Amino acid sequence: MPHHAGSWTQRTTRYDAPPPAYEQRFPRQAFHRPRTSLGVAGHLVYTAGALAPLVIGELVEDPSKRWRLMRLVAVGTALAYETLHVVREEQRRKEQDARLAECRSHSSD
Repeated sequence: MPHHAGSWTQRTTRYDAPPPAYEQRFPRQAFHRPRTSLGVAGHLVYTAGALAPLVIGELVEDPSKRWRLMRLVAVGTALAYETLHVVREEQRRKEQDARLAECRSHSSD
């Protein structure tokens, strides 16, 4: 085989090699069903919490007020995450109860 035949990947790929260990343990998750526990709302809470110190730093001149607002944002972000988690968990439990009731109704037929 000539030295520059094909790409580096083509020259070094072994077709009889098993898939890497991480692919055997963790199957690839499809993009249309991501494993995010809080979804878009969680992402927005995270982004707002991350950007709040920058905005507060630019808008508030008094250092004591600035630190107080940053602490409040941290507490508010934590509360928002907990609220999102509780709402998501309640939805999951309702769906689980509905599936369980459906299974019981099918088994009694």
